[in-house]
Amino acid sequence: MMEAGVHFGHGTRKWRPKWHLYISAKRKEACDLVFDAASRGKQFLIVGTKNKEADSVAWAAIRARCHYVNKKWLGGMLTNWSTTETRLHKFRDLRTEQKTGGSAVFRKEMRLC
Repeated sequence: MMEAGVHFGHGTRKWRPKWHLYISAKRKEACDLVFDAASRGKQFLIVGTKNKEADSVAWAAIRARCHYVNKKWLGGMLTNWSTTETRLHKFRDLRTEQKTGGSAVFRKEMRLC
């Protein structure tokens, strides 16, 4: 990744120069783990929400047939998945209820949306 120029990690100001051997070793180990997982057919989630990298993330993820987030990342989306999933189900139920005409239970502001 470093040689290809696709690593958008921390700038050189964020780490001490004398630790560069250990950092690159960890990067190589991480690359090897990703390569091994990809060769076994594992799924990946690519996240890049900065404006500069959004198009590159989308292009690379589509090309690799991976899932991606390139706009807004919601905090706790992975670590608090049970709550996120509950809210997504609630949102889906509200949408279907609104489309079927059961909007009498909604406030006026919500019915106008």
